[in-house]
Amino acid sequence: MGTIDDNHVILQIKHVVFFLLVVLCIIIPVEGAIEQRGQLISIAKGDHHILNAENCSGFYYSTTSGTYYESLELTFSEDGFIDTGDAIYTSKITSGSTAFFGKKYKVLEDGMLSESLISSGSRDLQRGNDFDLGNGCKLVLQGINGNYALLELQKNSTSVTTKTVEEGSKFNFTTEVDGTEYVILEGTLEKVLDSKDPIVRLKSVNHYSDVPRKIEKGDEYGKFEVTAVTNKSIELKNSAPVRMHLADYVTILDDLIDLRVADTVYRACSYNMTKDTITSYKIRGTSLTVNRSDSSPDSCNWTADSFGMLFYDPEYDLSTESLEMSLDAGNDWIPEGGLVYESLPVKIAYKNPEMMDYQEEWFNQGYSMLGWDGKKYAYFGTDQGIVNILLEEDDKILYPDEEYNLKEGYTLEVTDLDSDNACLTLSRNNLPVYSSIISPGKSADLGTHTFLYKKELNGIEVPLFSVYVDSVMQGGELSAVSLKYLLHFSDSPLELGYGKKLGQLTVVETYPKLRLENKHEVWSGSDINVTEEIWIGRFEKKTSGNLYVTFYPYMNKVENVESILPSVSSWSIPAISVEEYLVGV
Repeated sequence: MGTIDDNHVILQIKHVVFFLLVVLCIIIPVEGAIEQRGQLISIAKGDHHILNAENCSGFYYSTTSGTYYESLELTFSEDGFIDTGDAIYTSKITSGSTAFFGKKYKVLEDGMLSESLISSGSRDLQRGNDFDLGNGCKLVLQGINGNYALLELQKNSTSVTTKTVEEGSKFNFTTEVDGTEYVILEGTLEKVLDSKDPIVRLKSVNHYSDVPRKIEKGDEYGKFEVTAVTNKSIELKNSAPVRMHLADYVTILDDLIDLRVADTVYRACSYNMTKDTITSYKIRGTSLTVNRSDSSPDSCNWTADSFGMLFYDPEYDLSTESLEMSLDAGNDWIPEGGLVYESLPVKIAYKNPEMMDYQEEWFNQGYSMLGWDGKKYAYFGTDQGIVNILLEEDDKILYPDEEYNLKEGYTLEVTDLDSDNACLTLSRNNLPVYSSIISPGKSADLGTHTFLYKKELNGIEVPLFSVYVDSVMQGGELSAVSLKYLLHFSDSPLELGYGKKLGQLTVVETYPKLRLENKHEVWSGSDINVTEEIWIGRFEKKTSGNLYVTFYPYMNKVENVESILPSVSSWSIPAISVEEYLVGV
């Protein structure tokens, strides 16, 4: 297990291949945003890539059929440089549907798009339990007469129109846009249950926005301009060159894709999706397709390069996690040991030079870092567990009486300041746990500059919180303490001892790496709960007599499902996934 330090990485910059970070977010992530990375790709001179929903999350993608419409083609004429017209965003139109900037649309006519708000939704509908369609619209059951139901479409609680629909029949509601009628809601009345508490069952419900968007040649979307609008596709090209440098955030497609370059090498990718607009969804990795009709076994492998929720550190250009699935030939069973999750720790040198001689095996000369379920942890060694790395911050100016909020209830304060002496106090839940007077260059807990709070966890003395006090500034209202290299570990270890079970996996190795395997056969015919956080989904298609199965890893991020899904009756749960409700199928 090697050690990584800043100087070593910097010296290697000239010898690495250029890589980028695809970030689907705004330049400065808003508070409450969820970050997700896309795949890692080279951006050296002559490189050419096509990003789409199969390899880069954020574009519209159906996890029930594998349908997608969008692609972004990037050509690099120089290292980190995209010339004018060499970034091409294309939205294909298929069977009257398309996607534009990550959302699905119904194509009303060339360039006229109506957003798909619900796609192929199914549910039961009762009197008093309306179908909330979003955007102020809802479908109301007004009554039942034999095999007929009276359905009413409302907007902002005001009736738009009503229709009498027979059991087994299709229905639709329309709206007028510029003198032309367009369908905004359609579906099938599958069943009418005329009882004391009347109920109808709807299926294949599709709801479209009644305010379509018009896309015309010459329209500008950030750095892109619409260059073609036809009945087959919509095309946009960058109207200005794009230049990327180390540690850059460069917007490519507004509110969809940014290029984020790592600190020391051109490598990494991620995106942010704001919780204000989406609070419940799947975060998906690259889809891999295997032919299950042949006689050979199949396997799928994912790392941080292909699954954006696995841990990646752009500062050091490192990732530690991998996921592998192997299938038996001729059936859908994963044999024992065929589903494997691994994470290999990497030693990270302390930025604080005074911490280098910390006398504890797993924290001497640095700390061992690894990813676990996509998050960053410090590794304790054999059967000792791992702890979350809560804070790594290079610089901080702390003023007297300022309370600096750390995590897990910890705070840091300057409780006294005198000449070149600073008294720092670390508290938890408003109760002091450690205080020390630091005189930079003269006295400190470690060396002559370091404030250090230790705590024993699982028999290991962990440097739970450390900070380098660079200088003390005295001057009335301008008094402050200049801090560097803040490092904070959680005091709640995650126990990962040999034999522990998580999802379908069991811990089979804890040193020199974490390795989890399935200890029994696992059925791959439905979604697989790999660990507590990671899942593998699937869908299948038959083509030319062959059965092709597509697998994709994902994590669920659910803030409040009830705030996303329409209300349902006690008779039925809607046959529609959170993701399908949000982006359609």
